[in-house]
Amino acid sequence: MPNTSDERLLIGIECAATFLRGVVCEASGEVVTQRQHGLTGHAPTEAVASVRALVAELLSTESDAALFGGVGIALPGSLNRATDRCESRSLWSAVALDDLRPCGSLGAAQLVSRAAAALIGEYRCGVARGCQTVVYVETGYEVSAAMLHKGRLWTGATGIAGMIGYDSVDVDGEVTLQERIGGDGLIRRAQDRMYRDRTSSLSRRGIPRNREIGLEDLLNMARLGDELAQVMITRAGVHVGMAAARLINLLNPELLLIGGELAAAGQILLDPVREEVERRTASSALAVCRILLSTVDAAVGAAQVAGQAARDAVT
Repeated sequence: MPNTSDERLLIGIECAATFLRGVVCEASGEVVTQRQHGLTGHAPTEAVASVRALVAELLSTESDAALFGGVGIALPGSLNRATDRCESRSLWSAVALDDLRPCGSLGAAQLVSRAAAALIGEYRCGVARGCQTVVYVETGYEVSAAMLHKGRLWTGATGIAGMIGYDSVDVDGEVTLQERIGGDGLIRRAQDRMYRDRTSSLSRRGIPRNREIGLEDLLNMARLGDELAQVMITRAGVHVGMAAARLINLLNPELLLIGGELAAAGQILLDPVREEVERRTASSALAVCRILLSTVDAAVGAAQVAGQAARDAVT
């Protein structure tokens, strides 16, 4: 039986706007078990109950709870220590963080933003291993960033550093990055284009007029070569690149990672990001900064956060 924090299994939970994903990981980050459940239509109290049920479900995959060393929970947006709330555009904004911490025999869960969790996961067991200064940009339903230097997260005075979704993307400051490329805004524009022109490529894919499309629809169509979907994601990539350039100029990282739901578009998103960064970044900063897609998801990263907390507790 494992008897040290580096040998015990870890549980990581990713909380998203429409689903929960849970994993059981080894300390190395290797996934032993994973589960995913939908959250559509859930109230905040139901979502909290679903997190606890998922933790219990993952615990039951092993015969002995002593095999587990802790649980981490990754939440969308930013975690504000001053208000004990998650600043998000999802149902999680109505959840008090203290309601999520109790995890029975596992003690208190380690809470972290999805962006920070993915970044820690990359640092511990992904492409950021060995790096000193790394920036992670989350794209998709939430737009945010996380920063790490010498193994430590920079979270700011109250934990909400990295709220780049509030950055303006027009000269009058009336449109934010979140409104422009966040999942809801991106889908609204795609749906408007599709319904305005019934000959558009998305229309020809047979999506009924009375059904709203989602981000997964847009990503799937882009992967299938749909021109309109690819144009929408490419334009989002330009705005991500503008934000990435500001972060590189400001923080001088050696690695910038692009993650979140939109990262599933792969090169369709990454190519315009890189082109825009090359246009807007100081050459000396760009020379030392790689730009890559993220490889470790937030659930695995949350498990790594729990593992680090367990190790810190015994030192």
